[in-house]
Amino acid sequence: MIRRALLLTALLLAGCVSALRAQDIRDRYVVRQEEDGTIYHTLPVTLFVREESGDLTFDITYKTGRDGRATLNFTFRMGEPTPLDSVCFRSGRTTISGHVKRFYVEPSKREWVHRYSLEAAVEPFYRFFDAEAEASVTLYSGGRAYRYEARRRAWRAYAPVGFRIFEMIRCNEAE
Repeated sequence: MIRRALLLTALLLAGCVSALRAQDIRDRYVVRQEEDGTIYHTLPVTLFVREESGDLTFDITYKTGRDGRATLNFTFRMGEPTPLDSVCFRSGRTTISGHVKRFYVEPSKREWVHRYSLEAAVEPFYRFFDAEAEASVTLYSGGRAYRYEARRRAWRAYAPVGFRIFEMIRCNEAE
């Protein structure tokens, strides 16, 4: 009886893992062919939160033939305007960090909406989406750090999607 229960549990777990790997990701990105390369764009996703200020939403754009560089755009809200110097996206041992470019900082009701961009090498993105890793984003502004933690359930659900998208990009770039 116990063997049968263990076998059934193992089969169910295997089925869940297979379903995660086989999930349909087509509604999570767009691809567009251009004369000078292919553009891959992940649709915006909100995975990170900071209790004091709210959510952080991000999207990633990668174009082949751009010297292996990807653009990571992100939006967050704070109670006051907070000009950023740099950002660090971390997942396990993988970091994607650097100085940021500001698109805008604008008031919205009782808070300020910030939109920034980071250009980084694409290589870390291939390892970034690890569902088992702890993920966070740290924003840096004038010597102060603001940390956003991944919502564990949201990260575990989206990380396999992000991984598959970048696995697809790597496969399509292989010659």
